[in-house]
Amino acid sequence: MAPPTDGGREREDAMTEKLPTVALGQGDENPLESWKEIAAYLKRGVRTVKRWENSEGLPVHRHMHKSRSSVYAYPSELDAWWAKRPPAEEAAPESWFLRPARAMALAAALLLALLTTGDGRLLGPPNIAAQTQGITTRQVWAGADADPLGAPSPDGRHLSFVDWETGDLAVRDMVTGNKRRLTNKGTWSESTAFALFSTVSPDGKQVAYAWFTNDLTWELRAVGIDGSGSHVLYRGDAAEYVQPDAWSPDGKYLLVLLARADRTHQIALVSVADGSLRVLKTLDWRSPTKMSLSPDGRYIVYDFPPTEESPQRDIFLLASDGDREIPLVKHPANDVFPVWTPDGKNVIFASDRTGTTGLWGIPIANGRPQGPPELIKPDVGRFWPIGFTQKGSLFYGLDRGLNDVYVATLDLTTGKVVEAPTAAGQRFVGSNSAPDWSPDGTLLAFISQRSPLPANLGSRVITIRNLATGQERDMVPDLNSVRRPRWSPDGSTILVSGSDRKNRSGIYRIDVQTSEVSPMVQAGPGVYFQWATWSPDRKTVFYQRDDGPKKTQTIVVRDLHTGQERSLYAAVGPVFINGFGLSLDGQQLVFRRIDQTTKRHTLMLMPVAGGEPRLLYQVEPPSFIPGNSTFEWTADGKEVQFVMGTETPGNLEEQTWDLWRVRVETGEARKCGFAMDRLRDVRLHPDGKRITFTAGRGKSEIWVLENFLPTPRAAK
Repeated sequence: MAPPTDGGREREDAMTEKLPTVALGQGDENPLESWKEIAAYLKRGVRTVKRWENSEGLPVHRHMHKSRSSVYAYPSELDAWWAKRPPAEEAAPESWFLRPARAMALAAALLLALLTTGDGRLLGPPNIAAQTQGITTRQVWAGADADPLGAPSPDGRHLSFVDWETGDLAVRDMVTGNKRRLTNKGTWSESTAFALFSTVSPDGKQVAYAWFTNDLTWELRAVGIDGSGSHVLYRGDAAEYVQPDAWSPDGKYLLVLLARADRTHQIALVSVADGSLRVLKTLDWRSPTKMSLSPDGRYIVYDFPPTEESPQRDIFLLASDGDREIPLVKHPANDVFPVWTPDGKNVIFASDRTGTTGLWGIPIANGRPQGPPELIKPDVGRFWPIGFTQKGSLFYGLDRGLNDVYVATLDLTTGKVVEAPTAAGQRFVGSNSAPDWSPDGTLLAFISQRSPLPANLGSRVITIRNLATGQERDMVPDLNSVRRPRWSPDGSTILVSGSDRKNRSGIYRIDVQTSEVSPMVQAGPGVYFQWATWSPDRKTVFYQRDDGPKKTQTIVVRDLHTGQERSLYAAVGPVFINGFGLSLDGQQLVFRRIDQTTKRHTLMLMPVAGGEPRLLYQVEPPSFIPGNSTFEWTADGKEVQFVMGTETPGNLEEQTWDLWRVRVETGEARKCGFAMDRLRDVRLHPDGKRITFTAGRGKSEIWVLENFLPTPRAAK
């Protein structure tokens, strides 16, 4: 994961390669928008289809669709589910564990015979699906400060998390609701360092966490749960990123994921005593999204694509000495986020094999599966497992945020809203971002998230919407990630920054008709590209190149005919740049520069032909220019449009950002009279009146799942 360049203000940017989102929807088909419609489609009663949802994973959606009902379903998903459902199931359900209570009584004797030997001893671990009838869920934390990137203490009293008000590591008392910071780096204006993933030791006395320093490097650290004794466990020059996933049962080492400068990843153990590293397995450019260590310390489970071409993931089991590995869950679906249960007898994971994301479990004994996976809870939504308590309660996060693309009409002279913002797309609501107008203004292209994995093949598509007809079509480029689409001046191709199947960062052209991808420029390890844009004559491309090993950011112009590149501006050390905008005539460039020492954000102006940049506008703390703010030139070239926010300590709920304009000639800036929740990605329509933009933010809720683990039965 490339280090974020704007501290904790860009929370989603900091986590985008690690946190999942699940986008729901199915093409252009109309959904069935109530239990009654779903039941009528399946020619069954409402009670029957509700039972099928609970017991057999009928793909019914909730929450994310704006309709008159709280549930909806897509006919194609129901058809796929029905085709896979054995015809005899209505007479004899697939699992005895999921039968109604009256049938359970009749089946008790047969069930005992199937599960035991002649002397009554169980044949292997109890199946996790046996407890699904009594599952309870409860929300334990909601609000702008709720964060799922930590872990519960073994007794469930505390939850470690990132306090995004400052970026510090903190713990929350789950009984009183009080929070306490374990680090004290100061405000974002004082320091851009921040914590990320964290995990609590088995004795509940320490927290290990990843720390992004002011020097733009990653460290593995540990601190007492009372905030004392903070120290660095591991700092390696070769490691771009280090993430702690679990403590060993004896607390002597940490299971970590390393991302190396050559784009390879490693599963490793770090000694808590001396910081020594032992690599268990080296992977390629692909990496797990979740790893978990068994309670006895003998086995590691993690998710990983089975082949280089696969957009889906399977679950693998690796011995903690690195000597043996087996595929644990193999299925054409996407199986992700494996976690061991506290007794070590089951692994739970998320899977979309029923058409929606459900929670599944598979029994394990001696490092081997003891049966097929079974559904625990269907349709869990945008789910992220946080961790178990010793008593078997599972803390998990749900993403309730809505980031969407909007269109509005403004009188930018008076600041009056002529036409109120409306959502640009009607599908995958809450999962759309980064819009761009076509050159003639008739089409709108934007990114639509379609997978729990933000950086995975096919997880992000480019949707093209016809503004006159409302018709939409999706382009699925052969890339692991795509960012900030930009139409070519003739409308034939779209330019994106992103990464290919091997996670090589680059600038890519995508043919609008065929979706064929052509690399324009790629780089070696540790180098990332962003903010790509065309020149008006299509002869050159401008982009920002971030060189991690050298800690530099450079605005580059590339001649498409000769392949020659020229550096326009480079930033090193305490000064860095993030984002730029090219004038419509291609002659001038405005870019954002941030001084780590003074914490000031400034807009700089420079000629493309060469020469020193000059100060256009300076923003004084606590105001700032958000990391995803675009810099749009008006058609007459006299003004530049951008977004500004103000830091509000102690109030994470306040995230309204304003649209501004600055005069190029005088540097005089003014508000445009338009603001929205985390307004960003603003693009001017060719008519100079309409704008399209992204608004909204990620909002997490923390929940607890209880009473779903099997109750151990004593031997006779």
